[in-house]
Amino acid sequence: MKTAAITGGTGFIGGALARELLSRGGYRVRILTRSLPASRLEGAEYAVISFSDPGSLSRALEGADFVVHLAARLFSRNRAGFERANAKGTADLVRAAASLPKRPEKFVYLSSLAAGGPSPSPAAPREESMREAPVSFYGSTKLGGEAALRDLASGMRFTILRPPIVYGKNESGVSKIAHWVRKGFMVNAGASDGAFSFIYVEDLCKAIITAMETSATDGQAYYVCENRAYPWRVFIAMLAGAMKVRMPYMLDLPRSFLWALGLVYEAVSALGGAEPVFNRDKAREGVEGNWTASPAKWERDTGWKDWTSLEEGIKRTFS
Repeated sequence: MKTAAITGGTGFIGGALARELLSRGGYRVRILTRSLPASRLEGAEYAVISFSDPGSLSRALEGADFVVHLAARLFSRNRAGFERANAKGTADLVRAAASLPKRPEKFVYLSSLAAGGPSPSPAAPREESMREAPVSFYGSTKLGGEAALRDLASGMRFTILRPPIVYGKNESGVSKIAHWVRKGFMVNAGASDGAFSFIYVEDLCKAIITAMETSATDGQAYYVCENRAYPWRVFIAMLAGAMKVRMPYMLDLPRSFLWALGLVYEAVSALGGAEPVFNRDKAREGVEGNWTASPAKWERDTGWKDWTSLEEGIKRTFS
């Protein structure tokens, strides 16, 4: 029986991964969390950690065969907040794992397409051989987390995965988009003809487990997504169809307006003492026309072919 220690295990992707591992058998699941959730996953164990307390990280990782680092900050009002969580937090976790007397067999780090940056065009999806060019603080600090893992792993095996838009039932980002689609109004993300890559959450969980179990992925970074890109309008049309509502009115917004909207969200959320659900950093990503990637390297190294199509995944999401 192998033990998988998961940060971010109470979130959308982490919860799905924990359930998948438990359903397979052969795995113990240990969820590392800042506080114990009110509702706990049956069969999982929990360890309370603080990324500012190295001792808590070491204790939580003791006896773990695999570390899957999913926890990240998606929104912050400044770069320092992203840096503290995504780069320094990752470095602290890697140090804790690498310093154990019995180190984990492997460390899997969930990075992001944002660490690579937008793709040059719909016909030229981002590939691992391209120079990274993040356009947001989130993307650059996720890339910083990758660098920390490479620098501090000390011989510990690792794999880095860079998914694009992850979707599935109860995913907050897609749920917010669906909310506006129901209202009959949606903005175009980037250019009106921009294209995007997607990965269904169940596919991502299987990819993470494949990375854990397959030595062919050691020391590598991969874009993982369905091997097809979709125009934003097609994605929105699929959402509308799955929810059985009319195609919403699509509006192009100038870059300056998106930036100003992010600033307003930051100011309003600051008054309420909450993290913003949209900010200037997301506006920097939002104005880019194409966020597409090629899974060719992943498919070659793992033999993976069985992606869930966006159409099928959306049907499952809204069934």
